[in-house]
Amino acid sequence: MRVPYIKVPQIDAKKEIDRLKRMGELLPGYKVKREGTWILVPVKHSEDETEFEVNVTRRMTHVGSFERISDFFVIKQREGWERILEEIKEKQSPRAIFLDEGVEGSFRIRKLRRIYGTGEPAGIHKENGFRYLVNLERAYFSPRLAGLRRDIIKSCFQTVKTGLVVDMYAGVGPLSIPLLKSGVKVLSIDMNQDATKLLRQNMKLNKVCGEVLVADSNRILDCFEGVDQVLMNNPSQPLSVFQNVVSSLGRGTIIHLTHISNRKDKIEFKGVEVVQSRIVHGYSPSSSLFYFRMRKK
Repeated sequence: MRVPYIKVPQIDAKKEIDRLKRMGELLPGYKVKREGTWILVPVKHSEDETEFEVNVTRRMTHVGSFERISDFFVIKQREGWERILEEIKEKQSPRAIFLDEGVEGSFRIRKLRRIYGTGEPAGIHKENGFRYLVNLERAYFSPRLAGLRRDIIKSCFQTVKTGLVVDMYAGVGPLSIPLLKSGVKVLSIDMNQDATKLLRQNMKLNKVCGEVLVADSNRILDCFEGVDQVLMNNPSQPLSVFQNVVSSLGRGTIIHLTHISNRKDKIEFKGVEVVQSRIVHGYSPSSSLFYFRMRKK
């Protein structure tokens, strides 16, 4: 697994590891490794990252039942969450653990209850080589979508022309910022003002500049005419919203859509050609998160 690390001379390794333990900076659960006369030590905070082997005694048995964000963990409220809590405490040395009791409101803010540790559900989270300031009490964020975001960014960058990409529900910027870093012109929109504040901070953190708009993107569809690609990463919205967006787009526009649906349902779209579709992950016993890449006819 790829985690932060520091490099120390082999002769000083034991002394440095003991110091990191005392400071609470040593990242448990991974084996140190040698690189010539240097020792690579997994730590909680570092600009550098590389692959480390997981220590078998620290390997989690409840993978997928929790999220690690920055230096805290989030457990979805479900039967048996107490066992997950105890395993995280034993094997991961978290700063805090929160119980996710659901998402509330149009901003999709998580209802979180701290069940272990100290502090807020906030911090600097690393994803796909970028750093994001997140605060789950102010804006939605989930690390479970890191792989999907990487794929969307890659696809978007490879197919974008010279036009504009619109990130309709930008949040803290995990789609907008990597695209901006690659030289793509992006308009980032979110109606949650707290999310756009974090987005602007994250632009500075990652040394990119982009246009940010505080607005309900579903109500300014006239502005999307002539754009090159549209990112619609708000999976709980009804498909009728998607169809309204499609009607405002020009022929050939590429749309990236995430949508939560029952796995038995037949999902149909009008006015588009589906180029790619796949299940990202399960959402409930009967539903999944789907991803679609489409082109306006």
